[in-house]
Formats: sequence, C-alpha cells, structure tokens
Amino acid sequence: MRRRIWIAVILLAVVALGARLLLVTRDLPETLTAGQFDTLRADHPRMRAFLHGMPKGGDLHTHLSGAVYAERFVAWAVRDGLCLRRADWAILPRPEGATAEQPCGTDPAVAPIAEAVAGRQGQTTYDLLINALSTRWFVPTLAVPSGHDQFFATFGKFNAATGGSEWDSTAAAIAAMTFDQIQQYQAESAQYAEFMVTLLEGEDRRRLAQAIGSETDPAAMLAALERAGLSQAVATKAEQMKALVARIDALRDCKGDAAKPGCNVAFRFLAQVNRNGSPADVFTQTAHAAALVRAVPGIVAGLNYVGPEDYRVSLRDYRTHMKWIAFLARADVPVALHAGELWLGLTPPAEMDFHIREAVEVAGARRIGHGTAIGFERGMDSLLSEMRARGVAVEIALTSSDVILGVRGKEHPITTYLSAGVPVVLATDDAGVSRIDLSNEYYRAARDYGFGYRSLKRFAHNAIAHAFLSEADRQVQRAKLDQSFAAFERATADALPLRTKVKLVLAALVPPLP
Repeated sequence: MRRRIWIAVILLAVVALGARLLLVTRDLPETLTAGQFDTLRADHPRMRAFLHGMPKGGDLHTHLSGAVYAERFVAWAVRDGLCLRRADWAILPRPEGATAEQPCGTDPAVAPIAEAVAGRQGQTTYDLLINALSTRWFVPTLAVPSGHDQFFATFGKFNAATGGSEWDSTAAAIAAMTFDQIQQYQAESAQYAEFMVTLLEGEDRRRLAQAIGSETDPAAMLAALERAGLSQAVATKAEQMKALVARIDALRDCKGDAAKPGCNVAFRFLAQVNRNGSPADVFTQTAHAAALVRAVPGIVAGLNYVGPEDYRVSLRDYRTHMKWIAFLARADVPVALHAGELWLGLTPPAEMDFHIREAVEVAGARRIGHGTAIGFERGMDSLLSEMRARGVAVEIALTSSDVILGVRGKEHPITTYLSAGVPVVLATDDAGVSRIDLSNEYYRAARDYGFGYRSLKRFAHNAIAHAFLSEADRQVQRAKLDQSFAAFERATADALPLRTKVKLVLAALVPPLP
C-alpha cells in the first residue's frame, strides 16, 4: 500500500513538472527574455538599456509643448529671432514695430536670444535658460518653493517658441514639435502617441466665449455658441488639422520607408481645454473640442482638461466642468481627464475626495490622468471596482508625480490600481520639462516597484488597448506591437549562450514564492 502511495506521489510530481515545463517552454523566447530581465535588476545601466529597446506600445498622456526639450525651443527661438527677458527667463516674440537696430524693442532688459546665448557669457546664460525652461537641477527658493510651481511656470516661459497668434505660425510649430517627438518615440521603440494640444485660440475663442453672455444653462450656452458660428469655426479647424497632418507627413517624408526617423510611429491629437479660465471660456473650449473630435476623429481623437487641478478656479468649478463634459461629449467623444493630481498639503482634504469619481461617473472619462489621490477618495474600493468594471485605465506618470507632488515610492498608488484590476499605462506627461523619456518611466516602474518583464509588457499592450483609436486602427497597432515583441524576444533569446538558456529555463520551473 505504501509503495503504491509513493508511486502515485512520484507520478503526480512528474505530471506537475511536465505541465510546468510545458507552460514554461510554450513561449520559450518570452520565458528567456523575462528571465534575462530579472538577472539585470542589480545592473541598472543594463536594465535601462534593455528597456530602451523593449517595445513600449505608446504614450497616451503627453502634452506636446511640454514634451519638447528646452534645447529645441532655444534653437527655434534663435532661428526665429525671438527675444529673452532675463528678469524671469521668458522667451518673448519680437515686439510690433521693432527695428533692425532694436529688434527686441527699447527695454534694455530684453535682448535678442541669439545675442544672449552668444559670446563669453553665452554658455552661462544658455545653462540658466535651460534650467528655467525645465525642472533641470531645480532647487527650491522663496520665490519658487516647489517642483509644482517650477513645473507649471515653465510653460509661460517657452510659450512664444511654440507658435504665435496666427494659426499658420502655430501650425508650423505644432508640426515641428510633433515631428521632433515621433522621432524620439521611434528611437526608443514606441509606436503610438496621443499629443495634447490647444486647438482654439485667439479671436475665435474670445468671440465665441463672449457670445455666451450671462447664460448658465448648458443647452442655452451651446445654442448661443451655435448662433455665433461654432459649427463654422469647427469646420475651419477641421480643414486646418487635415493640412497640419499633411505638413507633418511632408516633414517625415517616408515614401514607403518606415525605417526613417518618425515613420514607424502613429499619432493622434487630443484637444486640450484649459480648466482655469472663465466659465464661458471653458465651456466654449469644451464645445469646440467635442465637435472637432466628431468632425475629424482620425486626427483629433478625444479631449482632455489641462492646467493645475489644484488652482482656485479649477477647484471651484470642478463639478460644473464634469457636468459640461457629460453634456457636450456624450457617449461618442472619447474623454481622458486629469483627475486626482492632488496630494495632502497641496489642497484641503475636502477637495480631494471626489475628483476621480466625478470624472468617471459624471464626465464619463475613459482614462484618468495621474489619479494620484485615489487613497483620499470616498469609497475608494467601490470606485476601483467601478473603474475595473468600466475598463477605465489610469495613465501613470511616475516622474511627474514625483516632481510636481512629491509622491514617490510606496506613497504612489500604482500597485493599488493594479491589485484592484484597474488597467495601468505608463506615460511621460511632459518629458521635456521633466527631462525624461518614456523608457525612463518603464525603468522607474521596474526599479522602484519591482515589476517584471511580463508586467511591463502588459503596460505596453494596455497603451494600445486603451488608445482612442477606431477598432480597425487598434487591430493594426496591436498586430504591430505583437510583431515587435516577438522580434525583440527572439533577438534577446538568440543572443543568450546555451548554458544561460538552460539556467533560465530551470529557474522558471520553480514558481516564485508568494
């Protein structure tokens, strides 16, 4: 009897080992790649290099102007003859009526940026300017006491280099910035991006907002915009966006050669709405953005509210904004929202316990940007369950949360979302301002939270699964990502010596301890 028991035990062990071996070797290249990645954890430079080459799906949360490195803005400002005000390190346009002798006007504190960064002191000026236009080497001062303040102040300083008051100059800048970024994404093995841009500015925006007058009912506000020419403004912008894409395609000059820089990256725009304007201005931007998505969904794929969530106007009008989005976007316009980009000390606790829930339940957001304050939400667990059930993804920007909110390590809720089954994607937010790239966010996820290769691979797939794409375009991008991972894993496995392969397979046979 005892002998039969031992035989049964041995047979069960053999069957279990065989099943485990079958599971491990079913996709041997992936198994070997995952095992090889685990061996790099103690060698951060090699781990970073590995992740730079790993396919990363896409970046769903990136502000186009904030993604560009300050060095590019300075180069463009020099090329375009822009000016520098040293008092606050702001790039300024040339004043109207400026002469060749005084191209930046009569104020001695404002000089051509080309002159400011030239000569014996040019490098010092250049370095200080780069620091001012980003968070590089940021050190708190009484004037700028936090990374939050430094971060948001940079946009006003480099804004003049991102275009002008006319659409032609703005379109040229958007095209240049987009081309700049898709080249960067291709270099680090990302294949898709959604760029947040402002698409309603100048006289059209002012005129439409003024037409709302004292109306406060959303239906009446929308009717006032329609009477003032909203549909025509949207139709005009739709044609401009088509021309903009053609302009970007001309810069790429692919001609069937996907190996050229930027040719292997697909992109869409998200119409961003500045949430810290007057009620009429915010409603106008939102109405225009929603209508524009309906007009050219293959170019402008969705909308998002931007600007500090903790500012006075945003806090005051937050619930109203969510209702406006629901009214204007309805079910057919994809919405991603910055929500819960808050932390204790930045705002009163009472302002932190409803933003993510309102974005999901009222505004119908399909993706949440940051979501850092989930732990302060009323009924957090029920909200997480609802997000999981609805398939609402969270765009996690680890460096941005660190720089802006000081939230890092175990304080960050990335593992909370994952343990609740909420889809997570990794994003840069503003790579240029934060001096990072998408690969760095994968590196931080692996270094700081111990995520393995398969978890990182799932983040990459989530970026395509939750992109604002048509189903046909999503299938194309998904197949492309699958092919990229297959090629990456084959190359990684093929480069390993046989002895290493055997060791990695044997290590994979032993399940990790819980």
